[in-house]
Amino acid sequence: MLHTATQEIFNYWNGLRGSRPAPLRSEIDPSALRRFLPHLFIVHSTVSDRPTFALAGTRICELFDRELRGLDYTFMWLGGQDDEPTTILNHVLFYERPALLDIRLSHDEQDYAHDLLLMPIRSQGYQSDRVLGALVPRETPLPFTALPVRGLAFESWGFVKPDGTRPTISADSNVSTAMPITFFRRLVGQKTAQPGR
Repeated sequence: MLHTATQEIFNYWNGLRGSRPAPLRSEIDPSALRRFLPHLFIVHSTVSDRPTFALAGTRICELFDRELRGLDYTFMWLGGQDDEPTTILNHVLFYERPALLDIRLSHDEQDYAHDLLLMPIRSQGYQSDRVLGALVPRETPLPFTALPVRGLAFESWGFVKPDGTRPTISADSNVSTAMPITFFRRLVGQKTAQPGR
């Protein structure tokens, strides 16, 4: 992890899930994440629908100068980059593993690095159908004079291990957009093997 706030949010999610792949949405206590709420969002996704925002914190809405609830997840990405981040989000749901993305926002020839943490959560007890996300600046926040932004620039990513570390996959690695057939079987209730966590 590259930022203390990102680590704290991950630790909360990781502790909440215990030995399970993901916690239930109903188990998340907003008061436990009170100081991070402006940077948090929840995206809902199913096999038949594109991922959409179920809610988004005030800081994230300020970045785009609009309420994101109900909008497509691709809305916040720079044009031409939205397919790969959506694929990563789908992998988070399928494998039920958290992922950390390196994000860059630019203004006045200066880059502002951000962490984008994606963590699977379940509405019920059998599959992850939502992602709890956190968009956190690593050092200097983007100034208000730079708002609204045109979109997030994706650089690299990796699944996060329980200890908070991750291998990095660059944006040039061409993440596969093919979703394994077991994803569809799992959504209709058939048990399938999943990779170890």
